[in-house]
Amino acid sequence: MDKILGFFKHQDKKPEDHHAYIKDHVFKIHETNDNKEKLKILKKIRRYLELFKDEWTTPRPVKKRMHITLPSQTKIEYPTDEAEIQRTIKEAYEDGNTIVRVIGSGHSVPEAILDVSDISGKKKIRFLCLEKYHGVEIDYKNHTATVKAGTHLNRDPEDIENSTLQNSFNYIIDQAGYALPDLGGIAHQTVGGFISTGSAGGSLIHNVHDSIIKIRIIDGKGDIYDLSIDDEDNSKFLAAGVSLGLLGIITKVTFKLMKNYYITGNQIIAPITPLSNDFKVGCPIDLLGDGDREQKIPSIYEFFTKSKEYDADYARIFWWPQEGVNRLTIWRAKPIPIPSIDEKSLSIKPYNEFPVFAGSEIPAQLVASLVMIALNLFSSENRFYKRIAAYLINLFNPIGIQEFQDKWYSGLPMDDKVSDTIFPATFSELLFPIEKTNDIVHALNKLYKTGGEKVIGNFTTELYTTKKSHFWLSQSYNTDSIRIDIQYFQKNPIGTSREFFKQYWDAFYPYNFRCHWGKHIPEGYGKRIRSLYEKYDDWMKVREEMDPKQVNYILIIK
Repeated sequence: MDKILGFFKHQDKKPEDHHAYIKDHVFKIHETNDNKEKLKILKKIRRYLELFKDEWTTPRPVKKRMHITLPSQTKIEYPTDEAEIQRTIKEAYEDGNTIVRVIGSGHSVPEAILDVSDISGKKKIRFLCLEKYHGVEIDYKNHTATVKAGTHLNRDPEDIENSTLQNSFNYIIDQAGYALPDLGGIAHQTVGGFISTGSAGGSLIHNVHDSIIKIRIIDGKGDIYDLSIDDEDNSKFLAAGVSLGLLGIITKVTFKLMKNYYITGNQIIAPITPLSNDFKVGCPIDLLGDGDREQKIPSIYEFFTKSKEYDADYARIFWWPQEGVNRLTIWRAKPIPIPSIDEKSLSIKPYNEFPVFAGSEIPAQLVASLVMIALNLFSSENRFYKRIAAYLINLFNPIGIQEFQDKWYSGLPMDDKVSDTIFPATFSELLFPIEKTNDIVHALNKLYKTGGEKVIGNFTTELYTTKKSHFWLSQSYNTDSIRIDIQYFQKNPIGTSREFFKQYWDAFYPYNFRCHWGKHIPEGYGKRIRSLYEKYDDWMKVREEMDPKQVNYILIIK
């Protein structure tokens, strides 16, 4: 905290002087409609903050896949065909002392790939990256697409050698007139990594898992299986859909496609109280209550479970509970059909998570990255420092509405334009049965009140949902779920992500949450898996058959 406060202790200025400077410039931004003028003022704020940047010690941005410390003499291999992948697994099986793991886009935490510290020094490790193994085959007669596992859903901006818009899965099927029913907030992952970790978008109506009809996988012995939802005994298919790479390496996935579409929607930023359908006055969702029948304002449970009534087939809510902020960001969208040739075409109006300057969100992300560090001022006992932090958050989250309309594959991954390098964040996502929504939101509010700034931090918490899945190890297996996605800014010079997340893990332990497999997971979670997943023992039987020597291994599931 001393480093952050040192930021404002130059030139003999008092906290109230800094407060006045920031407040004055934030007001100027809101008063002008000239984008060039807004950018000028943003640069002034940034220069003001950067005067003291040397006072902070911030970690260097992580680069793709380099957040895994590779053992000495271990290299990443890049197979280009299925035969190479199969040969690698067979060699590992015959050796009996080799682990094989696949690295995708690097969106998951390192432990989801392999915790090297848990591996005996005598074990050999072979890392495979499938980014050179990509391609899509479309069956127009049956409206399906078979995609190689190394194919990115959308373009991966960090894979400049292999990933392009034109070779991305979503673009290819859209050009053919098709689509998937849903996508996650990020879509630059590989197809294999996306499904293996149980990733999904925010909807109780749509789930991409419903579209998966076949999986081709090479098991831990090197044998190839073509698994189908229609198999008389489809247990291997249901086990492989979300398997963390522990049954073998998925090489191809076949999706049942739907007609492509646009999404249209809006994002509203509103104060949490009072309740009002006018976002300038109050909140159109009752976060902590039962709703307001007179104003036709839903509770958060009703908003999610009756989403079609609120044009929210796809929805997410960001909760900013900081003192002086106390706002919700409500993002919602619904699908709309693409007009026929004879009809008027639809206009594209992209969603922008950050303000756009000179055609890019990057300038605003650069400023926001710096601002996030200054937001540690919330931990100060000085009210002026707290108010400076509140002004900075409100600068990027002003009360207002943003309308958007876009193609499905551009609009649904609303976070895709956020740079992992400029604005690196990491997450822990907890899932609960949707029926517990009100209990969970009240428990979260209680945690904020009792834990204060230490728990609240300088970022936000996302609330969204997932439709139930038939895959045995899916976080939403057999139950519609409410999700709390706890977010941590990785350049934070105070504390660590796991220290921050632990406060939430401890508070929600009695609620028997399931964790997103690709995000941070609490210590000891592996001991609870059997009680959380009713098909876990069946899944383990399939694993023992398909990978008896544990060629594919991670610590959380041995």
